[in-house]
Amino acid sequence: MNIAICSFPTVGGSGIVASQLALELAKIGHNIHYISYDTPFLFRYRRHPNITLHLVDIVDYPLFKDICAPYTILCGSKMVNIARDYGIDLFHVHYAIPTGISVYLTKEITGVPAVITAHGSDIHTLGVDPAYNPLLSYVLNKIDGVSTVSNYMKEQIRKYFADRDEIEVIYNPIDTNKYKKMNIRTCDFKIKFEKNFVHVSNFRRVKNAPMIIEAFAEVAKEYRDVGLIMVGEGPERKKCEELASKLNIKDNVIFQGVRSSVVPIYNCAEALISASSNESFGLTLAEAMACEVPVIAPKVGGIPEVVDNGRNGLLFDISKKESLKEHMLTILNDPVLKAKMGKEGRRKVIDKFDSKKIAKQYLLFYQQVLGI
Repeated sequence: MNIAICSFPTVGGSGIVASQLALELAKIGHNIHYISYDTPFLFRYRRHPNITLHLVDIVDYPLFKDICAPYTILCGSKMVNIARDYGIDLFHVHYAIPTGISVYLTKEITGVPAVITAHGSDIHTLGVDPAYNPLLSYVLNKIDGVSTVSNYMKEQIRKYFADRDEIEVIYNPIDTNKYKKMNIRTCDFKIKFEKNFVHVSNFRRVKNAPMIIEAFAEVAKEYRDVGLIMVGEGPERKKCEELASKLNIKDNVIFQGVRSSVVPIYNCAEALISASSNESFGLTLAEAMACEVPVIAPKVGGIPEVVDNGRNGLLFDISKKESLKEHMLTILNDPVLKAKMGKEGRRKVIDKFDSKKIAKQYLLFYQQVLGI
C-alpha cells in the first residue's frame, strides 16, 4: 500500500510512535509518505528506503505575525498534493490537533480514506477546551477510522467527543531489538553512582517532576550513595534544579537534558520513576520495561494497562508522596524482586507492545477501514 503518515517531529510521544510505525510498515514492503514540518527525531539517525519525507511548507506572511501561520491549511494542502501525486491509499494522522482537521479536509477533497490516532493531551487536555472541541468532535465522528493508545483513552474519546462505537485500541509500539538489557559501560557519560533512579520526560507541570525530587531527597537520607538521573527539558527543569540544591541533594541529581538515545540510561536504573498526574499510555515506562527495568508510577490514566502492580512494577496513589518514597526503598532493599520485575516487564512488552506486532494490528485496522 501507499500509506501517508502525518505527525509532529517530536523527540517523544506521538512523534516517536508514528515514526516507529512507519519504519515497521516500510520494512514489510509498504511505501510510506511521511508528512511533518521538520525531520522527525527518529529519522535523523536512520531512514528506510521505502520512506519518503514530505515537509510542510510554512508560509511567512506579515498578517499572520501574531497568530502564526495557519498550519491546518498548510498541512492539508500538502496532503492534497501528495494524494494526487503519489496515489495514496490511506492517510493516517497521529495526534488529532490540528492535523485531524487537515486530514478530514483532504479526505473531502480527494476521496482518500483517512484515520486518526488520538494520543493523549489532544483529547483529555486540549481537546476538551471549547476552543478546539466543536470541530474536533465533528471530525472524530465523521472520519473513516479512529484509534487510540489505551482503553482509558477510548473511554475519554467516548465521554467527550465521539458517538461512534468503532474506536480501535492499539498500544504504542516498542522496538524490542533496540530497547533491551545491555552493558552500561557503553554509556556516554560518567556514571557517578552504582545505583540510580531515572526519570525520562519533558519537564511540564503535568509530569510532577518536583515530586520526584522531594521523594528522592527522603530516600537519599538513608542511601547517600544513590543517584537520580533526570532526562529531558521543559519549563520546570530550573525549578527542579533549585529544589535539588535546596534539599541538599544537588550532587546526587544529574540533569541530562534531551538525549538521542536513552537505552544506556535505562540500563543505569534501579527503577524508572514517573509521577505524572495523567498519562494516556506511558511510553517511557514500556521502554524501560523492555530493558528489564522495573517501573514506579502513579495509578492514573492508561498506566495500569502497561504496569501490572507487583509484577513488573509498583503503582502508587499520586496524592501520596510517601508511597513513592516507600516504593523506591523497596526496590533498593530487594534486588531479587527488582530482577524478577525486570524480567516480567520485558516479557510483557514482547507480548503486548512489540513494534512488529503493533504494525500488524495497524494493518488490520487499515484493511477494515478500506474494506479489503
